[in-house]
Amino acid sequence: MNYNDLQLFFNHHCKIRLRSGKEVFGVLWEELNEADKAIYFASYIEHKKQLTEAKNTADKKKRLLELKPDDILRIETVTD
Repeated sequence: MNYNDLQLFFNHHCKIRLRSGKEVFGVLWEELNEADKAIYFASYIEHKKQLTEAKNTADKKKRLLELKPDDILRIETVTD
């Protein structure tokens, strides 16, 4: 998928088919830093924790999965 297509799904609970063949449920979002844009994936619960905690620590980053747009074959929202 391309980055523009993925933007529609940021911060929504989704079902995602990865290039590896795995199907996962969770949330995608982007983080902009000075170097470049990064797309992260986490479970719905981990994403909620990200929103409530003010600072990103190294330990917290270990629980996240950084994805490239090419890693995602299919994505659809999951109704809450």
